[in-house]
Amino acid sequence: MILDKASIRAASLSRRASVAPEVRAAFAARLAETGLDIARRRTPSPVVSAFLPIRGEPDVLPLLDALSAAGLRISLPATPPRGAALPFRAWQPGDALVPGRFGTAEPEPTAAVLDPDLLFVPLAAFDRRGFRLGYGAGYYDGALRRLRAAKPVLAVGVAFAVQEVAAVPTEPHDERLDAVLTERGLTIFGD
Repeated sequence: MILDKASIRAASLSRRASVAPEVRAAFAARLAETGLDIARRRTPSPVVSAFLPIRGEPDVLPLLDALSAAGLRISLPATPPRGAALPFRAWQPGDALVPGRFGTAEPEPTAAVLDPDLLFVPLAAFDRRGFRLGYGAGYYDGALRRLRAAKPVLAVGVAFAVQEVAAVPTEPHDERLDAVLTERGLTIFGD
């Protein structure tokens, strides 16, 4: 039986919501360590993008703190109106945030646009081919396509293992992740 994206998304988000607090805390610490290691292996002084967690997403705040402490430049997505390109704006822990769309927080509109070389990407579900299912607006697919046309970028999905599905339904515009990091480890996707 093939499920539609909405059904897969709802089931995966339900599983994500059931992840135990101790698993969440342990993953936040592991994510900070592994994510910083991934960032340090990129080009000298990469721009690293992550996200501020909402709706039960993994806690990336320790990662953002670790990246900042290591002196790396950080950018966060600033959700535009639907159909517009997803910009990434400069941010460091302690910088002001403003309310964004969909219950997010984001850098102030005056923060510099800073395109990332490495993106830690939120998702609702993922599969072993490297495809992700987001929340349905296509922001990250468009951003990855735009960034990859300009320079080499690495996109790492951040999720709990329970968010893995057999197959994410794909469309021609869907962009693959290069890897996914869960509490069970880092999986790198090949061609």
